[in-house]
Amino acid sequence: MELLPPSPEAKIQHDTDQNIAEAIKLNNSTYDYAKQIDQIGEEVKNYSHTVSPGGAQKLTAQTLGVVLHVLNQTLRTQSTGLKLHAQEVALQNHREKEQTRQILTETDSLKNAMQSQPVAFEFPRF
Repeated sequence: MELLPPSPEAKIQHDTDQNIAEAIKLNNSTYDYAKQIDQIGEEVKNYSHTVSPGGAQKLTAQTLGVVLHVLNQTLRTQSTGLKLHAQEVALQNHREKEQTRQILTETDSLKNAMQSQPVAFEFPRF
């Protein structure tokens, strides 16, 4: 774990790092889960050729249960994507506010410097 230097941005940077780590972990687990679902799908296809009518109903119910699990995993993945997108928008908003603050500070500094200078409207002599 990398330690962040103390700054006003440290909390934001820590939260960003944590969210990225969560997204990577979820991405990896989603792919692992997808591999399991692929295997289950192949097993269902193979089993469907030898099952009795009663077994077919049970197999259909089990398959629907797996489909529900897949849908839930999809929702979790989409939610994480939305969370990351919202965080990116928030970070961009924060950067823009900091940039505006800096511009306003520089503008005030320039204004004060210009006001402290004597103003003389004279035409240059050639």
